[in-house]
Parts: sequence; C-alpha cells; structure tokens
Amino acid sequence: MIFGSRTLKLRGPDKSLVTDGPMINDHAEAEQYGHQGLRKLPRVRLGKLALYYRDLGKDYYVPYNYIDRSFVRISECQPDDSPAYYYYRIILVHGEKEFANLIINEEDVADRILERLREIRPEIDIGFKPTGKEKPRFM
Repeated sequence: MIFGSRTLKLRGPDKSLVTDGPMINDHAEAEQYGHQGLRKLPRVRLGKLALYYRDLGKDYYVPYNYIDRSFVRISECQPDDSPAYYYYRIILVHGEKEFANLIINEEDVADRILERLREIRPEIDIGFKPTGKEKPRFM
C-alpha cells in the first residue's frame, strides 16, 4: 500500500473518540446502506450497538438510545436545462435538535433505514413533527 492502512476513528455525539473495542467490531459487521464517493463507501451502517455514518471524510457513531426521532427530508434540485432531481436526507434528532443530516440518493434506501431503525429500537419516533420554529422555505 502506498498510504498504509487507515485506523478507524469513530466520533460520538458527546465528542468522544473510539479507536478499538466492541464498537469497532460492531462497525465492521454492521448492515450497510447507501454509498458515497468514488470508493463507494457505505453512507450508513446499522449495527447491534449503534448507527454509524460517514460525513465529510469522518466516521461517526450514534448509540440508538441517543436518537429520539428520525425522518426523511426531500430536497429538490432544479438544473437550468434538465429535469429536476431529488435526494433524500435522513435527519436524526436528539431533544428537539437535529444533529445529523445524512444525504441518501435513493428514496427506497432512506425508507429502509428508517424501517430498520424502528425495528431495532421501537422507541425512536419516526416522522417529521413541526416545532413552530421552522423558517419558511419559499416566499
């Protein structure tokens, strides 16, 4: 290898860093969903201990009991001379704060992730709930 092997560093919601132990093994064995980048790395992994995701070149873990709610937000892109295309954002919420925004290219993959979250931990609330603090998107 030219660059050597990469040591996996998982960052938690409390800013903790995990580099070995059961969390690393769970990450390796987790179900993989969605792919990103040229190397086609999985975007989201669902393990026995946590949800794992990759964002801006860093790997994160979120214990399931930290996730209070999750939903899919659909974003539309309207190029000048082409038909619109859509991408799907899985939003993870703790308290009433959105802490993760995971872009998934396919709607069915986003739906499968939410369904698996519901199966893994039924206490996770699935779906958008307005708080009254949202800013209008279009005027």
